[in-house]
Amino acid sequence: MESWRRNVLILWAAVFIASACWTMVMPFMPVFLGDDLGVTAGVTAWAGLLGAAGSGFSVLSAPLWGALGDRFGRKAMMVRAGIFLGLSYVLMSLVRSPQELLGVRIMIGALTGFIPAATALVATTTPELHLGKALSLVATGNQAGSILGPMVGGVLADLVGIRHTMILSGVFVLAATLLVLVAVREEFQRPAQQQGNVLGDMRQMLRVGPLALVLLTSILMMTSQAAMEPILVPYIKELLGPGQPNWMAGVIYSLPGVAFVIAAPWWATLGGRWGYATTVSVGLLGGALLTVPQALVGGGMAMGFFRLTAGLALASVSPGISALITEVVAREQRGKAFGLNQSAFNLGAMLGPLLGGFLGDLVGIRWVFVLTAVLLMVSAAWCWTFVRVQVQQRTGTDLSA
Repeated sequence: MESWRRNVLILWAAVFIASACWTMVMPFMPVFLGDDLGVTAGVTAWAGLLGAAGSGFSVLSAPLWGALGDRFGRKAMMVRAGIFLGLSYVLMSLVRSPQELLGVRIMIGALTGFIPAATALVATTTPELHLGKALSLVATGNQAGSILGPMVGGVLADLVGIRHTMILSGVFVLAATLLVLVAVREEFQRPAQQQGNVLGDMRQMLRVGPLALVLLTSILMMTSQAAMEPILVPYIKELLGPGQPNWMAGVIYSLPGVAFVIAAPWWATLGGRWGYATTVSVGLLGGALLTVPQALVGGGMAMGFFRLTAGLALASVSPGISALITEVVAREQRGKAFGLNQSAFNLGAMLGPLLGGFLGDLVGIRWVFVLTAVLLMVSAAWCWTFVRVQVQQRTGTDLSA
């Protein structure tokens, strides 16, 4: 088997494990805050703050890790991130207050970045001809993990408690890191010493070409999705009715991941034909239209249907954005570019939980879905109007094709 194909398969497995471990724990933070840490007021606001804090520090650190990956190797950055992430899960299991939990979340945001490092590694070790499909495949590993994680996390929360689930997550992430260390091959040559600095290099990248426009699409999209995180599991449990187990909420929560695995390869094929900016725009618009009904449903079955169909539409977005970055950024600078994109995602992941958590407490959970739909519509309009045109000019493709 060719080296790059072997890398993609191994990285798929590692990303799958990391994503599953993350979603075994994070969707149940509101439950953990209430049941284990004794938070009785403002639970969704606390959950939003926890999500925002980690993401906020990732905004600052992700470009640095991306730039260091360009200098020292993306595999090294992935191993570093996996070690810190695995240990962080264990620390999270030991906290006794929401303030301590907040501290661990900040540490995760500042020191990790396992999945973005995997994306950068794929982007720099895969031949250009196969890059779109390789990125899409690894992204399906992320989403497949997000399917399994909430289901397993819900079952484990019922059986052994969330704290033990956190410990198991840490062990699995460390095992995935060992797999990457032993099995992934990267023929990395450290570039010659150059003048300048990381911040200056990144400013230069943002001034040239459409990268900044692509990153703003990432911010808008991630803000819309992250706004639902603090309220989603409590809302689903409310729709299911009292006495229902956590695993049922986990199944409904994970349905967009099922949709992603089904639809992402199809979207990748369409992106190669129509252009990734077009498919990202269409997916964002479809996601917006299918999010609105989630504010109006009266039961768990209906919520599951619209979660699934919205996921089918939004499956175009994250791999499409990754492919857009590879189109407009030179191969030797993709570590920095993916670091910047991770910062864009993390900025959205910081803003979204704050907006969703506090809006849910102030005016009700259902209004969070309206906010999500509006943000998706804005991001679709932005990508279609600005990103598509700029990418066409940069790559010389025909918009009418």
